[in-house]
Amino acid sequence: MSVEYPLRDRPLNADELEALRLMLSTFRDGSGQVILKWNGESMPGFRDFERATAAVTYGYAREDKGIFDVWVPTADGKPYGISCKMASLQPAKNKCSFMELSNSAAKFHAALAEHGVVWRDEPARAGKVIIDLVMSWHEAVADEVDLEGSRYAVLDHDARWNVFSLKVFPLDLRTADPVTDVEWIAEGKRLDGWIQVDGRRHRLWQWYADSGGQLKYYPPLSWGEWSSGSFTLEQPDPQSLRSRAIDYFPDLWPASMAEAPEEAETDPDADLTA
Repeated sequence: MSVEYPLRDRPLNADELEALRLMLSTFRDGSGQVILKWNGESMPGFRDFERATAAVTYGYAREDKGIFDVWVPTADGKPYGISCKMASLQPAKNKCSFMELSNSAAKFHAALAEHGVVWRDEPARAGKVIIDLVMSWHEAVADEVDLEGSRYAVLDHDARWNVFSLKVFPLDLRTADPVTDVEWIAEGKRLDGWIQVDGRRHRLWQWYADSGGQLKYYPPLSWGEWSSGSFTLEQPDPQSLRSRAIDYFPDLWPASMAEAPEEAETDPDADLTA
């Protein structure tokens, strides 16, 4: 019987989703990458999300700025990849998710120059070059990873970081053909790509040519393969770095470096003024 792998062949099951939720919750103990400005609490950041995704799929986080953040070994062929994104929840009226796919301005401008395209003058040609470039990065690793089985995973959150959801999208960025389905318009310092979806006009692409080169992608929710629905994170007891080290290595931790200064054991013969 063939094995069905999470996110490649099926959604996360209830236990896997709960494990992911709890692993993300651990980063609220003070160890998370994101520190909220209004209360100083920590939240999971993009690296934390990558590591939790790797753990729940029994894959490994590359952490090398490769094409895929997580590679998942399989018993039936090449590993598949998961490109992990974190984003703010989009307004409900937009009916879409959001990913920042790249901020490699130099590579985008080099590709446009190679094709002899001035993006402001030829927005339609420029749009195709930009999307083809991103797809070429995927195709370059086709010998190493199962592209058909690979996915984008988006962990989005509301403005206060209270509510989260996980959304999974296909890796193929040509769901809307960049030549026939997308209307490309040069808008000031950026290039916008518009489509018609579900009877409405929708901005699918934004490329900021002169502001870091960000390529932003707003896939409609109807293109998603799976969504977890909304969930919240648990609140563990906050732990300092010192506390975690003491918990991990209680027999090695110096007694003079207790959690609080008044709890420290000191050498009565030590010169504390030195």
